[in-house]
Amino acid sequence: MHILYVDASGGVANPHDKHFILAGVSVFERAIYHEIKDIDEAVADFGIGPADEIELHGNPMHSGKTPPWKGVPRRDREKMLLSIYDRIAGTGKGVTAFGICVEKDAISPKDPVEYAFEEICNRFNLYLLRLYHRRNEQQRGLIVMDDSSYEETLQRLAREFRVNGTRWGTLRNMAEVPLFVNSEASRLVQVADLTAYALWRQYEHQDGRFFQKIIPKFDNEGGTIHGLVHYRDMADSCYCPACMSRHS
Repeated sequence: MHILYVDASGGVANPHDKHFILAGVSVFERAIYHEIKDIDEAVADFGIGPADEIELHGNPMHSGKTPPWKGVPRRDREKMLLSIYDRIAGTGKGVTAFGICVEKDAISPKDPVEYAFEEICNRFNLYLLRLYHRRNEQQRGLIVMDDSSYEETLQRLAREFRVNGTRWGTLRNMAEVPLFVNSEASRLVQVADLTAYALWRQYEHQDGRFFQKIIPKFDNEGGTIHGLVHYRDMADSCYCPACMSRHS
C-alpha cells in the first residue's frame, strides 16, 4: 500500500492569500519507518531539543514567532529548513510528491478546497494505476491528512468520489476515505506540511528556494510532471515546472 500524507497551505477565507495549496508525499508502506527515522535524525541535528518533541511546520520555522523556533537566529532557521528539504529531495524511489496550487480568483465561485482535493485524489490514483501497468504492482492507496476545518467537506467528497467517481472517472485504487490525524503525532504529515509550504513560498511569494530542491520528487514520467498542478487564469503567462510541462 502507498500512503499519501497531505496538508494544506493558504487561507481560503483570507482575502490577502491569492492561492490555496494542497500537497503531500506518497510513501510506500515498507519505507515509512525509514523515512521517519531519516527526518528524525535531521531534526536531532538541529540541537534545539529532543527530536520527538519538535514538530516541523514550514511557516513557524520560517517566521520564528513561536517556540521552539523563537529565539533561533533566522539564518539558522533557514539552514534547518533547507536541511529538511535536502532530506526530502534525497528520499528513495518509494517517496513521491504531489502538489495542487489553485489561484482562488481563477476558480471563483467554485471552492478551491474541493477542486484541489479532487485533483490530488485523481493524480494519486493515476500514479497507482501507472505502477500497475508499468511494474504490475497491484497497490492500493490511502490518504492521511492533518486535522483541519475542511475535514467534514473532504470526507463527504471522498464518499461521493467512491460511489459516483470524479470528473475523470472512478478512483478504483483508493482503499478508504481519508483518515485525519493530529500533525503533532505524524512526522510524515509534517513533511506534507513542508511540501505545501514550499509551494506556498513559490507561488504566493515567488520564493523558490525550498521548492527548487524538491521539484524532482513530484510524480513525473517521460519529461511530464504528473504530480504538480497549477490552476490559474490562462491569460497570464507562467513558467513554473507544472505549466511548462503541460505545454512541452
